[in-house]
Amino acid sequence: MASNDDDLWQALGAITGEQVATEADYEHGYKREMRSDLLRYVTFMISGEIYGLPIEQIVEISTVFPTTPVPRTSEFVIGIGNMRGSVMPVIDLGVRLNLGAVERKRETRVLIVRHQDEPHGIVVERVLEVISLPPEDMESTPGGIGSTRADFILGLGRHRRRLIIILDLGTVLAERDFLVGRYRRERGVAQ
Repeated sequence: MASNDDDLWQALGAITGEQVATEADYEHGYKREMRSDLLRYVTFMISGEIYGLPIEQIVEISTVFPTTPVPRTSEFVIGIGNMRGSVMPVIDLGVRLNLGAVERKRETRVLIVRHQDEPHGIVVERVLEVISLPPEDMESTPGGIGSTRADFILGLGRHRRRLIIILDLGTVLAERDFLVGRYRRERGVAQ
């Protein structure tokens, strides 16, 4: 007769689709294999879509903090903010991806990232979780994506039957796009 513990283990195995080791397995020398090729991402929402950035690019996740607008900057640049003595540009990722401005709510967060050794703030609707993806669950960006967002996409991942859009931080924070077009020429920024 099966115990309640055995039933729980079987239910867990059915949910995950994996063989679940029992306590008896561990007593007999079972060791769980740990994959070293897993890629870890912080996932977050923008306009109902799930996006991700590699965890090593994120320094901190913060609540929204005050910013000061900067003249002659693009629409997606909210302004500059001061986080514990670090002054940084803060962008609205929804506007940057042409999805509309992120509505400021209780769960709205600012991802503090490091790009070219400088801090930047990226406003997102809400942070979901940290996930680990094996390389086989990653796909390159399909060639048929013709939107302006395609330039920002590094790849696509699948996690729990959901599509995760992995962003290319270098493109999202491309310095050449921070200034309004006509001011780029005046400041000598390459276009």
